[in-house]
Amino acid sequence: MEEKLVLICSDSMEGIFTAVYDGWRHGARGGQVEIRTGEPESLELFCRYENIETDQEKAVKVARTIGSKLGEETYEHICYALVSTHPDKGTAVYWVLQKALAGGRCNKRIMEDLADANVSLVFKLHTKVWHEYHRFFGFLRFREIGGGVLFAQISPDNDILVMLGPHFADRFPNEQWMIYDEKRHKVLLHSRGEACTLRTDVELSKAYREELANKEEYEELWKAFCESVTVQERKNKRLQQQFVPLKFRTNMLEFH
Repeated sequence: MEEKLVLICSDSMEGIFTAVYDGWRHGARGGQVEIRTGEPESLELFCRYENIETDQEKAVKVARTIGSKLGEETYEHICYALVSTHPDKGTAVYWVLQKALAGGRCNKRIMEDLADANVSLVFKLHTKVWHEYHRFFGFLRFREIGGGVLFAQISPDNDILVMLGPHFADRFPNEQWMIYDEKRHKVLLHSRGEACTLRTDVELSKAYREELANKEEYEELWKAFCESVTVQERKNKRLQQQFVPLKFRTNMLEFH
């Protein structure tokens, strides 16, 4: 019995693409391959475990191959799936690519094969992430924190922070702003006229949180505006919850 290869990598697009690159030949020879983004709770028999260090060069090669051979639509499906929180996302993407590209194939319609369990999972994850990503276009709220800097705090289910960058850079190209993912301790920074940059392992200090808490003037102005345009007689809380789920309201000033 051939042992299964389990590749353990960082929970990032670059990390998973590196694992895809390193495990490709094993899968192409008919071997079993799994990609995990965290240490397994228990070890399985007949498995070989390898820790994969993220390699930008390998990741770029995989990304380019997907885009050039399978097209932008398939590349988008895969990228959206990889920012989800599903534990099997890496393995599903790996086998979708094996089915589409192994043996010299170039199946640009791979995402139409929904009878395949891995294709179906990637498709479902893409749809789920897409909906959350687009909802934040309307639900994200900036507030002024001094020095002309706009600040927004979010806590998305999926790791979509970087994906939000192009949209808000296009909307506010001449503003200095930052979006903080409080769940993952990441911050996306934008300076006027420049590209966004990402910082990881960011913890807001107690002094900084207190400073943000004291910036009430801008918030009160916004809440007063929301109250002024609300027609009390036409309030429908059930319908409102359908359009603005409770989980999005934590960082929306008008619901505080």
